[in-house]
Amino acid sequence: AQKEIQNGVVVDKQAQKIITNISSTLKTESPISLNFSISQKGQKTSDKGTLKINGNKYTASFSGNNIYCDGNTVWIYQKETNEVNINNIEDTENEILNISKFISEANTKFRPKLIREEKGNYVIDLAPKTKSEFSKVRLMSNKQTNRIHSIEVNYKKGNVYTYLISNYKTKIQSKDIDFVFNKKDYPSAIIVDLR
Repeated sequence: AQKEIQNGVVVDKQAQKIITNISSTLKTESPISLNFSISQKGQKTSDKGTLKINGNKYTASFSGNNIYCDGNTVWIYQKETNEVNINNIEDTENEILNISKFISEANTKFRPKLIREEKGNYVIDLAPKTKSEFSKVRLMSNKQTNRIHSIEVNYKKGNVYTYLISNYKTKIQSKDIDFVFNKKDYPSAIIVDLR
């Protein structure tokens, strides 16, 4: 009874409800900070990062890159080149880092499917409904807390990245300025405005 057919496509109502619950938990617990480890399938090394979320605003730090997003503009600072790329939010490929927005749009942009329950977590696959850089995104969320445990991103080009979440903190101190690139912090950085 959890599945129905709409326009010739099977709709997994239970998976949609789980996604809705995750989204509402993200909203309720925001601002959130978390740590993550990111690994690429076939690679031995993994990288660590941090992410701070407040609604559609986020800031992330990993691999020597710092990303700031105020909900409209995205600044990506690359330590290696000492360069900052500035883009409009819709022109960036860091969709997965904007977790609140990604999850809140998951039921409309993807077809969620509950694969199984495993060690107190739901395992849900998200298949894109339209043209996308992803072939599939697999979410693992805690059944009790509705918090995301891990995200496995399968890109059409063949790369698979897994984000494993830890040190999840809720209702943290946060100001709007935290999500905006501050030139004073990077006085010698080259600014490349791609807007």
